[in-house]
Amino acid sequence: MKKTLLLALLIVYNAFLGFGQTLDKNKFVKNEGFIPFYTQEDKGKIFLEITDLEKEFLYVNSLAAGIGSNDIGLDRGQLGRTRIVEFRKAGNKLLLVHKNYDFRAYSDNPSEVKSVKDAFAESVLWGFEISEEEKGKILVDATTFYLQDAHQVAEKLGSARQGTYKTEPSRSAIYYPMTKNFPQNTEVEAMITLTGTPAGAYIRSVTPSPEAVTVRQRHSFIELPDENYQPREFDTRAGYFNISYMDFTSSIGEPMVKKFISRHRLEKKDPNLAVSEAVKPIVYYLDRGTPEPVRSALIEGGNWWNEAFEAAGFKDAFRVELMPEEADPMDVRYNVIQWVHRSTRGWSYGSSVRDPRTGEIIKGHVSLGSLRVRQDFLIAQGLLQPFEDGKPKNPKMLEMALARLRQLSAHEIGHTIGLSHNYSSSPNNRSSVMDYPYPFITMDANGEIDLSKAYDDKIGDWDKLAIRYGYDVIPDGQEDQSYLQNLLEDTYSAGHTFISDMDSRHPSGSHPTAHLWDNGASASKELMRMMEIRSKKMASFGLNAIDQNQPEALMEEVLVPLYLMHRYQLEATAKLLGGLDYTYKVKGDNQRTQTRLNGEQQREALTSLMYALNPEQLALPKHIISMIPPRPLGYGRNRETFPSRNGLNFDPLAPAENVVDMAFGFLFEAGRANRLHQQKLFDVNLPSFSEVLDIVFKDIFDRKFEENYKGEIKLMTENKLVDKLIELSRDPQSTATVRAIVRRKLKDLVVVSQDPKFSFLLGRINSQNNTLNNHSQYLADKIISYLDLPEQLNSPKTIEIPDGAPIGSEEMACDFDH
Repeated sequence: MKKTLLLALLIVYNAFLGFGQTLDKNKFVKNEGFIPFYTQEDKGKIFLEITDLEKEFLYVNSLAAGIGSNDIGLDRGQLGRTRIVEFRKAGNKLLLVHKNYDFRAYSDNPSEVKSVKDAFAESVLWGFEISEEEKGKILVDATTFYLQDAHQVAEKLGSARQGTYKTEPSRSAIYYPMTKNFPQNTEVEAMITLTGTPAGAYIRSVTPSPEAVTVRQRHSFIELPDENYQPREFDTRAGYFNISYMDFTSSIGEPMVKKFISRHRLEKKDPNLAVSEAVKPIVYYLDRGTPEPVRSALIEGGNWWNEAFEAAGFKDAFRVELMPEEADPMDVRYNVIQWVHRSTRGWSYGSSVRDPRTGEIIKGHVSLGSLRVRQDFLIAQGLLQPFEDGKPKNPKMLEMALARLRQLSAHEIGHTIGLSHNYSSSPNNRSSVMDYPYPFITMDANGEIDLSKAYDDKIGDWDKLAIRYGYDVIPDGQEDQSYLQNLLEDTYSAGHTFISDMDSRHPSGSHPTAHLWDNGASASKELMRMMEIRSKKMASFGLNAIDQNQPEALMEEVLVPLYLMHRYQLEATAKLLGGLDYTYKVKGDNQRTQTRLNGEQQREALTSLMYALNPEQLALPKHIISMIPPRPLGYGRNRETFPSRNGLNFDPLAPAENVVDMAFGFLFEAGRANRLHQQKLFDVNLPSFSEVLDIVFKDIFDRKFEENYKGEIKLMTENKLVDKLIELSRDPQSTATVRAIVRRKLKDLVVVSQDPKFSFLLGRINSQNNTLNNHSQYLADKIISYLDLPEQLNSPKTIEIPDGAPIGSEEMACDFDH
């Protein structure tokens, strides 16, 4: 036993001695910096040297090299969590502890502070075994720590149903070329391979061997900012992201949850001047991998923000420039704009590294999807149809695409300087780049398309006022809250409204101007204007829509955004029904009080919707149907084309079905139906749910039927209407009254009701036209089955509409600050 113990001690002693001798022989390379580390590349090792125990710093994990699929969402440059951590010694271990800043106590009483600290859990992120300790320095082998799947790639692949994966250590290694040390941050990168059984098409489409997925993950240890930053309180009306925490030392009667806006630190060289240079300007660096002319467009659009900061009293305090050649985009010292490639088009987004204690933005990080510009080009291509034989390409397509990139650059940078979306700004002279703009398209009497005003070319008035709220230096002698309150009062006196994501994205949204991808002060009037342009351009659509030597089947990719160009305006119009005009009003401020939309606006919206659902508007011109052949070899049907129930052939009903599904989905959303019924209870001048149903039924069922293409669209629309109402009646969010109204209206279709004019199906079941007779009997049987045994009836699955994002409907995270 003694011999065994002695042998063990000798082994440990020689191990320590050997490590010291290895350092002496320079087999380890020491990298001085924020947290010094030693590397031994031939052994694949990295050791950390810790001197400051229980000293807080930031730990950020990120994805330096990603997967390249918008659907999976693991992009190059994606930031992970930002955590305040510290090293804490416990026996023979060194623990990396994530401190809990969600619950705080700011008190002179240490016992009070301790009671809050001990009430909520901390998280130990890693335990290192101590390799050597001498003269206040602790040496730990951190290799395994850096080779973990810190970005949770395996978990995200599983959540996306792409397969079950786990880290494979034998195929993972420290990536030494991007492992660096700086005075204020330590950056270590690792090549991580995850192995498993692929189960999804997305991972197969972007990985050469999908059973082995290799990415690069970055670990950043970052020095916390000094305490000279002054947090600014969050106000829901100002349009900023925020950090929040519970303060248990708050006086009784005061809010326990404290909120502060996210913003960069920006200080004047001379606070006494109305306009002063900044002590340290905010500089964003553009990815050197961005090609021209995209590069120039992104720099130009990003630099619009300098005007907003000048309005806040700063001269030349913001700029965008090309990234220095030696710079690392993942380095916390650089605010960056990355040009990110994916296999399919997808979101752009702005995120940031923030100090969780105060909300101070330390690093802004913009990711712009490179394929987005091609979608704008495609929209312009369908409108201009420019490829006439012998004529040069129309430069207006590229000009419109670049105009959108300028706006996109400003938009995503806006997130990284603290601003959230403002979806209610487009009707107010495009007052914010933080809205989602659909290109504003005009057409003259000769049918010539004008794209010169498709996108704005400057920062908006709302943006300037918002930057003032976040970055104005409050003059000496003025109380912060009073100064900021006056700024907000001025903002709303100027006619601005701020409405953000939740209200605008929700299918039950009711705000009259807060929509995604809309234009115009009146959603319904703009819908009608767009319908006119759409009709005229579809009438002229043909081979001029594609370039020479392209398969003619590719006309469909150009047709999709043209046929669906009104999709978001249609959504905005549907939201006017049961609509409520409101603001984020605070007691005592000067914002308007909420009011229901008047009956004229709501009925006008319904009229516009029904016009868009008329078979004349849903039907494709016959010449288009005759021109689009089945897909050729190498060009299969995809997400950018219409679905087909006709096998390999183009399905002329699918485009119409997509629009009908979308319109009925919004019109008969449970929350909207409930509001329509209830609003009549409070104001007899407003349309009720019953009235809306009567108008829709009469419009759709009363249309004359002819056994042709448009007649088939009519039958499809009738069937969709019945299916959607059955679905609404079963929606758990529908009120009992709404369900009762739906059942009564459907019953009226198949029985002699008190008002026979609504018994649409009865008079058609014995029609001389077999198609109409069969269809009417089918609908009657479906309704009767629903009325008798509703729990046994399933509506058919809705077919998918072609992708619209990021001209799309759910740019979710798109743009959220992380």
